[in-house]
Amino acid sequence: MTPNQKDYLQETLQRIHGRLDLFEQRIDKLEGQGSVVTKWLERIELRLEREEASHPQILQAITKLQTELEHSRKVTEQLQRSLETEIQNNQDSKDIILQLLENDKSAKEHLTQLIEGEKDRKQERFLQLWAIAGPVIASILTALFSEYFLK
Repeated sequence: MTPNQKDYLQETLQRIHGRLDLFEQRIDKLEGQGSVVTKWLERIELRLEREEASHPQILQAITKLQTELEHSRKVTEQLQRSLETEIQNNQDSKDIILQLLENDKSAKEHLTQLIEGEKDRKQERFLQLWAIAGPVIASILTALFSEYFLK
């Protein structure tokens, strides 16, 4: 081999060694990244396991909340119906009270008319009596006075 060939071979070997060193560095870097990725995967697996463990608890809590919500809805509907019934009863009571007040008012008016009619009848009877008794008393008084004063 000629010295040029030897130099060429050495340069080629050096380049190959340089490339190998670069490949080793890249491999080391990739191994480091692989270990980081492995750690992250382990963490993710732990989280998934915890979530899977808590999944039944979450489903149980959701079921419980749904049951409570349904119960609350039923209670609300029942309260609403009872309030509507109470309002209707109050309206009916109000109508009854207004009717009673109207009946009381008309009864008072009727009683007032009867009393006024009775007063009118009493006054009329009084006037009828005086219409009859007045001339009789006047004639008796006239007769007495005339007899007493004319004698």
